[in-house]
Amino acid sequence: MKEKTKERMKADYAADIPMDPALLDDAWQQTRKYPLHWLKPNGFESWPGEKQKNIGRRLREKASARLLWNETHLAVGVEMEDSDVVAEGTRDQDHLYLQGDTIEVFIKPLKANYYWELYGTPNNLKTVFFYPSRGYLFLPSCAKQKAEITVCTKVFGTLNDWRKRDMGWNMIMKIPLAMLTRHGLEFETGEWSIMIGRQNYSAFLPFKELSSVPKLSCPDFHLYEEYAIITLNDSKKTISQK
Repeated sequence: MKEKTKERMKADYAADIPMDPALLDDAWQQTRKYPLHWLKPNGFESWPGEKQKNIGRRLREKASARLLWNETHLAVGVEMEDSDVVAEGTRDQDHLYLQGDTIEVFIKPLKANYYWELYGTPNNLKTVFFYPSRGYLFLPSCAKQKAEITVCTKVFGTLNDWRKRDMGWNMIMKIPLAMLTRHGLEFETGEWSIMIGRQNYSAFLPFKELSSVPKLSCPDFHLYEEYAIITLNDSKKTISQK
């Protein structure tokens, strides 16, 4: 039985996926934008009223995501407002969300338990975690993967200077279908799910912002029951990379 999802996200076909993170190429400009939604922090309702009021219940710094695909890759493009772009990580294959601004992409086939957790940061670092199931969360073996994805970013401002107000940053994450299909399931329309999450640190925010598309019912990026189904704009194309 397919897992229930609240949303579908369409990936438009592009024979050549543009990797300029300005996202001004026609392929990116002509595909649908999906806004990220504010996620209530854990414990928010138990906080003092003044803290809740100061943080608010809305997304202060907006972001949107788009999807492209072709015979070899799925690509995620994200545009973000960001008053303070920060990335303190120094190496790939690390828990980069603990070290600064991070886009997290989760991808899961509907007919299997396994899934991927992928990171991209403003300083072009990347991480690939693979979980045989959610029952493997936090096991060291899940992090022992090759960083097979490509991450390209553009910062509108000054990286890692909290004294200066920035405008934002963009990211393209290019994901090889050979990685997604090596366990036997083909990359077909309507058979895979995705969630794009953001961890936004800033000296100009009263609290770190979490956001996602689709909007999750709680700030748990591993809540794959609520991921969106990926719809390919050319359903005749089926990709199998064994």
